[in-house]
Amino acid sequence: MLSIIIPTYNEEDNLASLVDRLAQSLIGLAHELIFVDDHSTDGTAKFLRALKSKYPREHIRLLTKQGARGKATSLLEGIVESKGEIIAMIDADLQYPPEAIPQMVLQLTDADIVVGNRQFADAGNFRKISSKIYKFFFGRMLLGLPYDVQSGLKVFRKQVCASVRLKPSAWGFDYDFLFKAKRLGWRIAQTDIQFTGRMHGKSNVSVLSTGLELGFGALKLRFKYFLFGILKFLEYPHPSERLGNNWNNNWDFVYTPQIMSAKRTLYLETVSLVLTILFVLSATIYGLHRLTGISSLVIISGIMAVFYVVMMAFKLRVIYHATTQKFLDISPEEIESVNPYDLPMYTILVPLYKEAAVIRQIITAMSAIDYPTEKLEIIITLEEYDTETIEAIADANPPAHFRTLILPDVQPKTKPKALNVAFPQVHGEFLVIYDAEIIPDADQLKKAYLAFQKFPQVDALQTRLDHYNPEQSLITRLFNEEFAFHFDMLLPGLQKLGYPIPLSGHSVHFRKSALEDIGAWDPYNVTEDADTGIKLARAGKKVEILDSVSREEATTSIYPWVAQRTRWIKGFIQTSIVHLRHPLRFKREVGIGWAGLFAFAITVPASVVINIANLVYWGLLVGWFATHSHLIQSLFPSPIFYTSLISFAAGNIIFVYLNLVSSYQRGRYNAVKYGLLSPLYWILLAVASVRAAAEFMYSPHHWSKTVHGKHLAAKEETLETYAIKLPQTET
Repeated sequence: MLSIIIPTYNEEDNLASLVDRLAQSLIGLAHELIFVDDHSTDGTAKFLRALKSKYPREHIRLLTKQGARGKATSLLEGIVESKGEIIAMIDADLQYPPEAIPQMVLQLTDADIVVGNRQFADAGNFRKISSKIYKFFFGRMLLGLPYDVQSGLKVFRKQVCASVRLKPSAWGFDYDFLFKAKRLGWRIAQTDIQFTGRMHGKSNVSVLSTGLELGFGALKLRFKYFLFGILKFLEYPHPSERLGNNWNNNWDFVYTPQIMSAKRTLYLETVSLVLTILFVLSATIYGLHRLTGISSLVIISGIMAVFYVVMMAFKLRVIYHATTQKFLDISPEEIESVNPYDLPMYTILVPLYKEAAVIRQIITAMSAIDYPTEKLEIIITLEEYDTETIEAIADANPPAHFRTLILPDVQPKTKPKALNVAFPQVHGEFLVIYDAEIIPDADQLKKAYLAFQKFPQVDALQTRLDHYNPEQSLITRLFNEEFAFHFDMLLPGLQKLGYPIPLSGHSVHFRKSALEDIGAWDPYNVTEDADTGIKLARAGKKVEILDSVSREEATTSIYPWVAQRTRWIKGFIQTSIVHLRHPLRFKREVGIGWAGLFAFAITVPASVVINIANLVYWGLLVGWFATHSHLIQSLFPSPIFYTSLISFAAGNIIFVYLNLVSSYQRGRYNAVKYGLLSPLYWILLAVASVRAAAEFMYSPHHWSKTVHGKHLAAKEETLETYAIKLPQTET
């Protein structure tokens, strides 16, 4: 369908002829005429309302301008209301020939935008000369556009306008649109048209004042994009975004535009942002050094001391708000009242790789879910070369509502790639991911469905995660305390404050439509869960925390724990780089402005930085005790020393205490005392962070596989032994 946008202001005498000529020209072409009237003072609006008696209602529409005066906002408002996939724009003054539109539409087979190139027939000499001057100097030389940049007749795909971030002046739609579309890589063509003089009425364009506005507007646009050329992180959208999500990508299954993926690490956006930060930081340090005479190393030490205090204050604020936040709960009575026939199709995705040891557990846990099997779709993804797991599933002979999906043998070899392969085959209105070793509450799917029904504004539900082998070793005890703190204190506080939430890798329930909007998962991000949570926040999607528990296996020894944590932190680095490619855009999209950008920076990238910094500071502390080095002591003059001491002493005491409280609230009374060893756990976390940063440099997409089933090998215990019901607590 073709939507023709016609801005009007006092054009009553021209409209009858224009409509007749359009009707004759568009015979056989499905179309709508959208007139956007800019509060005409003659009979324009009355005439247009009368047209509805002559034309079918769906063919002609009259809009009254809502925004600022000027042609540009009229066009934008008309485009927003249009129903067609192809847009034509034409002035109402009959200076442009409506008969050219069908031919221009045909030219869209080889182009995305077709511009009517004006050939002046009987216009005045001053108009001809001024137009040529503007076209040459401002169009071709300044903006690099070899087209008629002020032509009022254009035909283009609506998708082009949707991809371009337009902010034109009152008369600057044309060059703003063409310049930005060209930068995004859209194809532009032009065709000659006869431009005639106005037959009726007075022109709304003042050649002098409008020309000056257009000239200054073009200069401003060129200067703005010259600045963007230096500070690339300020310019968006990116050319890879012009086509939106690509659901036909079967070579590596990246559905989002590549600028939103971790597939490629370095873009000019990231390089320019890092260089800008380093420049500002260096200039600040140098300026303070010149003003105060304090050495640069001491200034850096002071900045780090402030950084630690800010991190501690932020986390304490988040935890304070968690104390007033209740988990989203569904009562047993509500669950009992559900009619099974009313339940929608629900999909469970289970990505597996080298999981033969836990196949029995998977089938038992999934079969224990209280949901009608005819409404339940369980898709197990398998790598074609993982014959051991494939054979184990065949031997287990799972029920009919289980089905396996063999993945294509293509890179990357990651869990999110498996999820993206399966996603187009999902039939459920809602879906959840369960990893190989997960044991969810039996009523979790019903709870999630009822929560989605009760709160239609919610797009994703994060469940509370726990371990079913928390007392198997010292590592599992400390790991479990960390989980309790994260899911019962930190995430509820972030959710209460409206900050972006880095989700967990499984047991998060989604509306399928929400994942479609964000392009599903990023196959190249090795912590796709955190990335998905941030993408949902940027898309304006709401996440709540559901009071339902999923239990997983905690890694039982140091090396597997470090390997697993290395992958998680490496994914945090990838997520930080992806979402900070355009930081001001992130600020705008996340909905709460600078607070959202700051919260993300503290929660994701700063958490990696502080882990590595911890290792450095602990090294300095040990070095000072061992050598009493004057150099180390000189880095900490009294104000910095006492600030750092407060962070070190108060921070460690407070967060050790909060870990103890987290375990206590979950009823793990025997594990509480092990929380006193949390600082040793944090040392391991720092080691994993350094390892992650190094691995990110030489193998950013390597997926370090966590081996499951260690709890089964350690003890001959049944599944029920580990299914410990958590008390229903409120933080």
